[in-house]
Amino acid sequence: MIYRTVGIFAHIDSGKTTLTERILFEAGKISAVGTIEDGNTESDQLQEEIERGISIRTTFHVVPWTTSFGTFEIQLIDTPGHIDFRNQVTDLLPAMETAIVILEAGTVVQSQARLVIEELRKANIPIVFFINKLDRFAEDYLDTLVSLEEILQIPPVLLFQKGKTGWEYFLENEGVFTKTTKEELLACDEESLLTFWREERESSDLPKRILQKGTGEGKLYPVYGGSAKTGEGVSELLDLVLWTNPKEIKPISNSPLFVLSRRTDPQIGRYAVVCPTISLPTERVIEILLSAEATKVVNKIETTIHREGKAKLSLSFLSAETLEEVVALTKGKLGIMRAKEGFQMEPGNPVVYIGGGSHGVSPNHPTSELSPFSVVLEPEISSEKDFWLCRLEELVWEDPGYHLELKADTGQMVLFGRGELHLEIGIRRISEKTEKKLSFSSINIAKLELFKKMSHKVALEHRAFEDQKSSGALIAVLEDTADFSKQIAFEVSLPEEVKHSIETSFMEACLHGFYGEEVCGLRLRVLSYEMPPGDLQTTLTLLKVAILAGVKECFPSNTYLVGPLTEIEVMVDANHLGVVLSDLSRRNAKVVSTYEAVAGKSHLKANASAENLLGFSGALRNMTKGIGISWERTAFTSEFYAVLKE
Repeated sequence: MIYRTVGIFAHIDSGKTTLTERILFEAGKISAVGTIEDGNTESDQLQEEIERGISIRTTFHVVPWTTSFGTFEIQLIDTPGHIDFRNQVTDLLPAMETAIVILEAGTVVQSQARLVIEELRKANIPIVFFINKLDRFAEDYLDTLVSLEEILQIPPVLLFQKGKTGWEYFLENEGVFTKTTKEELLACDEESLLTFWREERESSDLPKRILQKGTGEGKLYPVYGGSAKTGEGVSELLDLVLWTNPKEIKPISNSPLFVLSRRTDPQIGRYAVVCPTISLPTERVIEILLSAEATKVVNKIETTIHREGKAKLSLSFLSAETLEEVVALTKGKLGIMRAKEGFQMEPGNPVVYIGGGSHGVSPNHPTSELSPFSVVLEPEISSEKDFWLCRLEELVWEDPGYHLELKADTGQMVLFGRGELHLEIGIRRISEKTEKKLSFSSINIAKLELFKKMSHKVALEHRAFEDQKSSGALIAVLEDTADFSKQIAFEVSLPEEVKHSIETSFMEACLHGFYGEEVCGLRLRVLSYEMPPGDLQTTLTLLKVAILAGVKECFPSNTYLVGPLTEIEVMVDANHLGVVLSDLSRRNAKVVSTYEAVAGKSHLKANASAENLLGFSGALRNMTKGIGISWERTAFTSEFYAVLKE
């Protein structure tokens, strides 16, 4: 049996889940094809997925498939398309062997598809493209191909065409394709192209072999087309994917297991979906993970146990398909590893042993890495706080895109998420199937005060006790930086106590600016300091007052309030375009472009502060009677932000 891990990627609403459903049907795994509209697909089983018609979680399916060149077990992964769940896509890439990227006929390659193509290429994962919805848009895919070529910077190779009785596919019927198509395939290998020209044989297998090799090496991007809904071209697509060479999954030096995703099951409990990077008995896994030093894998792994007693620990592994215990792991064959105290199972990373007291939960993330979106949560009955903490921890376990913090001063629970939809769904999920009540704030969006581009020289001094005591004269320059940092530089030699006092006072002054937010993007460059005689502690106290007052005095006219910027794309019926544009105008959004994507459909791009776009997705559904689709990307960096107040 040959195992192949294949991921399905696309922009939201392009047909990933529909294609997965059709593949399961074609392979005989299900007896009828479910639909997103009916809420009965194999992939989307969460209540939120059914109600919203979008994928929230990555799903894994094992699909047997027989071809003329071998029997395979496809480990099919259906990934979410919405940007708020992008971490679930990037976590999978190191274990991905081949990718199917779905493109929608009748339109250019859309934003999330563009993003995932870039990430797949960066990870050197072979890509096979499938132009979907040809049952609706017939041969209207020229714009798609032109857009794809612009992204790839090389021409993709179209390997399907309209025949007398339907669509024809290269791998199944090579003879009906012209010599030009074969030359396009061979263009990525000059030697093979010259050989093909010399041979001039219709029966040459060179094009097929280069299709196999060139796709695997990332030099060739084949394109098939059809309809996930009707099944046209789906079985041919699978044959093409399995014909191309996969990316090799390389062993990891310090762990034989790579984590793809985490879940909780009523029977199994907490577990992780893992990809073995080598084949070995399960009893050897514990030895490798617990060893103080594991050699890199060549033909085998040699380990020495240095931690006395740790080798008595055991790990439990199950088959991803049957959920039965397994005694050996096969390289590339996905499995399930039950959570075990002392082992960290972070999606997108190897399984590692970190000692007792850990249940595999992600370490705390510094505030600087947290999303700008958050909500404050409080149980209506204080005694139920532990219940809600437990539910929140389960949510974070399944999706590390969420982060949980407890406010030290109030004890309130703060949930950070990747966006408005992400947080909304997270709250709905933890609130399901319970009569206990949880109150939550509106979504909070991070704000900062950014120091304007300037250089301001200041003389800081504070006197007290009827001018008998002085902090000493500090001469400094307050200037902007190129990022969101706060910096201090000394151009004069000072005692460590004085330097420490200046640093802490400056950082404290930046905690609250003119608008009440943290001030960033500035540097205090100390040019000179005349220290007065007398008691050092009194001097340092007065120096702190001087710096706090002097620095804060500069903020009212020299900072502006900034927040996250959201780029939004909307696909909407042409007759609803006016009302959508009106709503965006009310939100002070800047419309970047509008164009007709397909017949009767308009596509528009705009950007605005994330604060102004809160609630837009829901409003769009109401304005367009559920037909409008939006995609947002929010970021808050020194290069990507919105100015809220000057």
